[in-house]
Amino acid sequence: MTDRRTLLAALAAGPLLAPAVARAADACTGANDAALAALLDRYVAAANAHDTSSFPTIFDENYMQRSGRSPNGLAAQTANAQRLFTALPDLHLAIEDRIFAGDRIVARCTYTGTQKGTFLGIAPTGKAISFGTIDIWRVAGGRLAEHWDQVDFAGIRKQLTGA
Repeated sequence: MTDRRTLLAALAAGPLLAPAVARAADACTGANDAALAALLDRYVAAANAHDTSSFPTIFDENYMQRSGRSPNGLAAQTANAQRLFTALPDLHLAIEDRIFAGDRIVARCTYTGTQKGTFLGIAPTGKAISFGTIDIWRVAGGRLAEHWDQVDFAGIRKQLTGA
């Protein structure tokens, strides 16, 4: 009889507890979203300052670059950023949209800069360019651990070469 009473009491209390459970879940999600937003903001600040010295606190040592365009690891990510800063010395990254879900950050980004160095195999043109990306990062241990992206390479080439 006790099991039946316990079950009935739990079923009756369910509607009363649901708002509290939802608030607790929202609070956890809010805290996690704030941590993800802070991590993304640190990355954007480092990129816009052209400063890779903070990358070890932003990127996991075993960072996985899923684009297939570059090797994995923190050292490779640092080298990629430095090459980009050389090719586009006035590079600026703006986040247009950001979405946080669980351990993921999704961002729609716009990069602008003037090509002063070889970029995508194209010799310096001195042309100002703007291009968009959509980036997805998986976060682990408070650092960016894995990355997928879509980059408008055709648009970049057209701006630089006219073709």
